[in-house]
Amino acid sequence: MDTQGQTKKVYLQTFGCQMNEYDSGKILEQLHALSYHRTEDPRQADLILINTCAIREKSEHKVYSLLGSLGRIKLENPGVKIGVGGCVAQQKGEEILKRVKLVDLVFGTDNIFELPDMLARSDNGERVLRTEWHPGNKKIDNFIPVFPGTRGQETPITASIAITKGCNNFCSFCVVPYTRGREVSREPDNIIEEASRLVGWGAKEIMLLGQNVNSYRAGQTRFVDLLQRLNGLEGLERIRYTSPHPKDFNEQLAQAHRDLPKLCEHLHLPFQSGSDRILKAMRRNHRIAEYLEKMEMVRETVPGIALSTDIIVGFPGESDEDFHGTLQVMDAVRFDHIYAFKFSPRSDTPAADFPDQVPERIKADRLARIHELHERTLKEIHRGLVGSRQEVLLEGAHPRESGALIGRTRGHKSTTIPGCSRKPGEIVNVEIVATRKFSLVGREVGRGS
Repeated sequence: MDTQGQTKKVYLQTFGCQMNEYDSGKILEQLHALSYHRTEDPRQADLILINTCAIREKSEHKVYSLLGSLGRIKLENPGVKIGVGGCVAQQKGEEILKRVKLVDLVFGTDNIFELPDMLARSDNGERVLRTEWHPGNKKIDNFIPVFPGTRGQETPITASIAITKGCNNFCSFCVVPYTRGREVSREPDNIIEEASRLVGWGAKEIMLLGQNVNSYRAGQTRFVDLLQRLNGLEGLERIRYTSPHPKDFNEQLAQAHRDLPKLCEHLHLPFQSGSDRILKAMRRNHRIAEYLEKMEMVRETVPGIALSTDIIVGFPGESDEDFHGTLQVMDAVRFDHIYAFKFSPRSDTPAADFPDQVPERIKADRLARIHELHERTLKEIHRGLVGSRQEVLLEGAHPRESGALIGRTRGHKSTTIPGCSRKPGEIVNVEIVATRKFSLVGREVGRGS
């Protein structure tokens, strides 16, 4: 590594979910204090890091493939350091060090705040492995972000804050309790402080993150209490959260969507399967009748709220009847957005060893049917929005359409606005004039129009 105070470069590639993206931000903040600046070219880097995901098997394969190509860079430049962090590192730390000899350090999800010490040890020739758990880890409560511009990034219009780490649910298909540990909630004052700094730097929208975000509890502060505090934060325009669990969603949280002006009219609530038998095998701790009752309740409380969900098809033992139940839930709720996946067995999870694994061709067919139904439903939903007025938070220039800006409605629908001369970060009123397969098109209108 270069001498102290001399600028160095880091290349960081992130796989996986929003929580991994958030962790990568924390990694970059520490490296900034060590005089690292980010580069998008790994060949220019002094330090190469991969933040990994273990949710699906394909993600793990991508990591090893990437390490193979990055290893060639190290062969050409032996001074470069290569590190692997995140969920795959937490699960397979020793295996990674044995399998890829050019890796210098491996660290788990609870160890990202030890990165400066790990780099120092690596400088002394040590191959470092850190995957120890820190139960009740409160380091996250004392780690405040530095200004994003110092990391070579623009101030985010939409910023994320992790309010919990880990999960206590132990769904039979999920690796999170094994890669991120048991659930711990951050102190509310620390969350508010981080949110205040992000808003001060230009963030207009805050996304609260957690594996089971609505089970947040710190002392006497519940999730709804935290939302109320954030709603009072001056300069913040919008609040979102992901992902909640159906068993912890209640009428009080639905009323918060109605009563808190900054909490958007959008709810992501995974149901995973429309079969109670499969939900029991998944250890989801909710039943379909309860889920549908909550969906009806939230729509009565917040008419017009946009709903999205997660769905797994082809879980071990899923019959045609079980799958038909999933289609029935989709018909009943009419989701605005879905995240649907084929079941992927993950090591260290009970479902990986369940009997009656569903053949790949059946999983692929069921996934295709899920998407076909959703696209028909979404087409009807979007047609119903034509002519409506929506508030759109502008995120930036459209990546493919010259002269157009793109943003999101409060219902989290991507909306293109051709000929808009406003700036990213502004909220504009638009009339929806057309629809696309997964998005909307609007024209700016005045407040009094």
